[in-house]
Amino acid sequence: MNAQVLSDYCLSKLGTELDYPFSPDSAVFKVGGKMFALLADDEGIARITLKCDPLHADFLRQQYTSVTPGYYMNKTHWNTVLCDGSIPDEEVYGQIDHSYDLIWKSLTKKARTQIEAESHPLFLFPDEAYQPHEPQEGDELYPNGIFIFNITRLLNHIAKNPDDYSIEVINVADYKPQFNLIEIDKCAFADLENPIILAEIAPGRYNIIDGNHRVNRACHEGVESLQAYKLPPRQHSLFITKQNAYDTYLKYWNEKLKYIGE
Repeated sequence: MNAQVLSDYCLSKLGTELDYPFSPDSAVFKVGGKMFALLADDEGIARITLKCDPLHADFLRQQYTSVTPGYYMNKTHWNTVLCDGSIPDEEVYGQIDHSYDLIWKSLTKKARTQIEAESHPLFLFPDEAYQPHEPQEGDELYPNGIFIFNITRLLNHIAKNPDDYSIEVINVADYKPQFNLIEIDKCAFADLENPIILAEIAPGRYNIIDGNHRVNRACHEGVESLQAYKLPPRQHSLFITKQNAYDTYLKYWNEKLKYIGE
């Protein structure tokens, strides 16, 4: 077992961060800002220092000569494991798990919840590509409270980057408005061949942000399906018109992730 294998295993733990505060040769693995492993390589032999329950730490030292009190650490609560082949790989992995669990349980509930949320594959971080899409004269907008989407800019972007967007066929009945607030005469010339745009405004929930006229015409004419772009928040949020609204939208979306599966 070498240092790279141990590093990969530590990094597989939820919310793990890698740092080198002591030297380029000493890798520190943290969760919630607290260290649970210190890894170094001694001429090809990995040495890893891990937190341990005091009674278990003493037991391991007696059982394995390659386990010693932690270097430069509280020797009651930390062990250093020399991975020279004298200790089974499964035991080393188990000690890493134990150290991580001790640190994880020491974190506040708020910190654990935040780490779990940020580790979710749908969690949104600010995108460096975002720029406020302030409306210009003639731009079509879709307002949803403080979140205003610049539809004109979005459509232009789709037209220039068609490979980044896939078209799906949707069931019109799934998006039929509860109340027909759009007069039919305004919908008569809506192009049903033109895909509508659906934005995922909560996990698994989509709203129409462009194409209400088309949906209403389809409902009146008995058309059962339409083409649509179904955009996840990573795509449609980039076309919010103001920075503060964009920042708020990310928080709004990430908060929704807490309730998935409930």
